[in-house]
This record gives sequence, structure tokens and C-alpha cells, in this order.
Amino acid sequence: MKRLNIPKSEHNKGAQVVSFEDGVNFLRRHVGKIIGAGLVGAGIGLGLTFVIPKQWEATAIIQVGQVANDTANPTQIETTARTMERLKLNQFEDRILTGLGLPLEVGESRSTDLFRNSSQILLLRNSDLIQISARGHSPEEARRFTQAYCNELISVHAALAKPTLDKLGADLAEVQASLITEENRRKQLASLLDARGRAGIAGKFSENVLLNDIANDNDKQLRQLRLHKNSVEEKLSPERTFNTRILGAVDVTRRAIYPKKAIFTIAGLMVGLFFALMLGLWIDRRGGLQEEIA
Repeated sequence: MKRLNIPKSEHNKGAQVVSFEDGVNFLRRHVGKIIGAGLVGAGIGLGLTFVIPKQWEATAIIQVGQVANDTANPTQIETTARTMERLKLNQFEDRILTGLGLPLEVGESRSTDLFRNSSQILLLRNSDLIQISARGHSPEEARRFTQAYCNELISVHAALAKPTLDKLGADLAEVQASLITEENRRKQLASLLDARGRAGIAGKFSENVLLNDIANDNDKQLRQLRLHKNSVEEKLSPERTFNTRILGAVDVTRRAIYPKKAIFTIAGLMVGLFFALMLGLWIDRRGGLQEEIA
């Protein structure tokens, strides 16, 4: 049986190895196209930055409010984790958009679309502070969006804290009224004892004991009421009880953060170079086919 000998050139037909020299020759042949396409791509990328609507970003830092209690550590109006979840709800965004007078449906307003797509809620590392960011087509719009986000959360937390604050307020009003009553009672007892002393009325022993007991009880009540009043006032102090609030002011970027000229220019350059590379390969392949046909 004869063995077929396949020519090496036939066996490796179609297999091409591109050498470094081939790459250099390719660049020499198409250097003009590569440079030109790269510059055109970079120019188009840069030009797009003047056409695409600019975006600014506003950022606010939120501290979740707290209400003092009988323990040493106050209680948050809402835990930070649940607040983060609330801020990310679509219903929460809907209320903000309604308050801003913007449509809710996607595609009806550029501002609505930008608000929904750009809003970011982040928990600052090693803290309970929440960072809220939103973009706008102007610095004023970005600030308005972020401020509206914060105001909605502040309003919700104010409603959550209201029952506890009302209870503390009622407790303070009650203890103040009791203090007034006991102080008036003390004045009456003092007047009675003073009148008996000026008149030289010794009175019965039992009456004197009763008056002293009443006076001592009044002093005890006053001390307890004052301590309770101080305790409630301390709970209601701004250092221990406060609503959710913005720390500092809403910060807006000085320059538009999108589109960035450098990024768009580099992206355009890369697209131009890729197009020039593909064009050069196509020209070389076409030229090779024509040589084979000839």
C-alpha cells in the first residue's frame, strides 16, 4: 500500500504566521490612515462633550435622628439599616418626584429619568452616617433633587418620632403643673406656720406634728418633681433628642461630572484607531486576493 505524501505547502495552506516585521510593514503602509482616524475619533469624542447635556452632582450627609430614653444610650428613630432600605424604595422616590412636580413614568421627563438613574445611597464607613447623592442638568437642579430627598426622609422620621415626643412633652407639662401646685401648697403652709408663730398660738401637739409632716411631705414632693422635671428636660435636650438632619450644607460639584472631556476624547481615539486597523486589514486582504486572481 502506497503512502500519500502531502506537500508541506499544501498541508499548511491557509495557516499564516504574523511576524513582527509584518506588523511594522502594516503600520508603515497605513500610518496615515491610523493617525487620521485616531485624530478624527478623538475630535468626535471631544465634540460630543459639547452636545451631550451636562450633569452636576449634589451630595448631602444625613444623621438619623434619635430619642432619649431611660437608658444611657438614646434610641434611633429608625435604625440606619431600615433607613437605607426606605431610601431605596420606588415608593419613596415617587413621593419625592410628586413633591417636585415631576412625572413618575420613565421616559416622560429627562429630569425624572436622571433622578431615578443617578440617585445613590451610601453608608459611610465606620459610622451611622448616610450619604445621599443625586444628579441634575444644572447645579441648582442637582441641589434641589438632593435637598428634596433629605426633606422627605426628615418628614417621615418626624412623623415616626411624634408619638414619643408628644408623650415626653405631656410628661413635662404634667410635672410642671404638679410643681406649681406643690409650690403654692408650700407657700400656704409657710403662711399658716408664720401666722401661728406671730399670734403666739402654740396649738396642740398633734396639730404641730401634722403640720410638720405635711411640710416635710411637701418638701419631698418638690424634690422628686424637680428631679423628674430635670430628667425629662434632659431627654428633650437637643443633644439627646433630635430629628434626622443634614450635617453641614448640600455640596454641589463645581464642574459638570458628565460628560468628561478626557474620557470621551480617549474613547473616541480608541474607536478611531480600531476603525483604522480594521480598514487596513480589509485593504490588505483585498489586495492579496486580487494578486492571487491575477
